Order: sequence, then structure tokens, then C-alpha cells
Amino acid sequence: MGWKDVTPSDEVSAADWIGGRLLPFRDARIGSVIPTGFEAYVRSEQRLGLAALLARHTTTPERCWFCLWDGYGNLHGWPVVAYLWASDDPHAKPPPPPPPPPPLRKSRVRLPHRDYLLFTGAAAEAEGWEEGPNLWWPDDRSWCVASEIDLDYTLIGGSRALCAELIRSGAETVSPDDRN
Repeated sequence: MGWKDVTPSDEVSAADWIGGRLLPFRDARIGSVIPTGFEAYVRSEQRLGLAALLARHTTTPERCWFCLWDGYGNLHGWPVVAYLWASDDPHAKPPPPPPPPPPLRKSRVRLPHRDYLLFTGAAAEAEGWEEGPNLWWPDDRSWCVASEIDLDYTLIGGSRALCAELIRSGAETVSPDDRN
């Protein structure tokens, strides 16, 4: 599963609620990466099963929004992304380069210090992406997940019940005012 498996969207207004709820980026606080205003927050390692758990805590599990950072090299295809090939056979021919990625939309979700491509799909479709999604939430905005490219953990804001369930499975309580 990955960005090629979800539906691209130009409905960037679906993310309009986020920018005003972010703390200043220069402060390196958790709230500069994930929107403030949720009842509780946790920090967790990327893990399988997160999408299924989150789907139980929204009324719109089949309608979610996925933001993918526009700076990943593999989004833009060859020659931005190079690959290495090695063989013990000196007469072997290298495989062809990977196929180009699907065309990208021109519209972007623009947040402080990052631009994102926007996609839509079910919560289950967030599972197993190689990179991203970097920011995702259900249409009812009952929670939000942020996986900032410069951090090695995932942040989740949502209800106290959601965060308590995540804490029972190993997540750590955090606050938007905590430093990254």
C-alpha cells in the first residue's frame, strides 16, 4: 500500500483547519508538527495495525485525507531517483529503470515549511506506506496523525479514549508544548 494506491485530490481546502492550529515551527515543539486542540496526544513508533486502531475511533473510517511531503525524490521519477545494479555476470544487462511515477496534481496543501500532495481514501489505506503519509486524518477530524520527515516517531492527537488505547500498546503521553 502507498500513495499510488489512494486517490489524488485537489480538495486542498480539506486541510484548511490545520495551519491555524499549528504552533510556530521555529520553536521545535510537538504542536508545530501536529495540530493543537485535541483532548490528548501520544508519541509512538511506526507500527503495523495503527490504521485499524484509528479506524475504530472515527465515524468516517472510509473517508480520510492523506498528505505526502512533496520533497520525496521518488515522487518525481527518473533521474531524480537513481538505482544501483550489480551482477557477478560481466555480460548481464542491467534491468530497465523503474517506471515513472503517475502524474502528480499541481495543487498542494501548504503548511509552514512543508508542501504536501493530497490524497483521499479509507483509513486502512494508510497502512504500509514506504514513506508517509506524513499527515493524515479522518473527514470528521476526530484524530490526526503526523509523521514529520525529520523525526523518528509518529505523533497522534485525538480523544482521551484513543490515546489511552495507544498508551496501553506502548505509546507515550506528550503535550503540544513539549519539545521535539
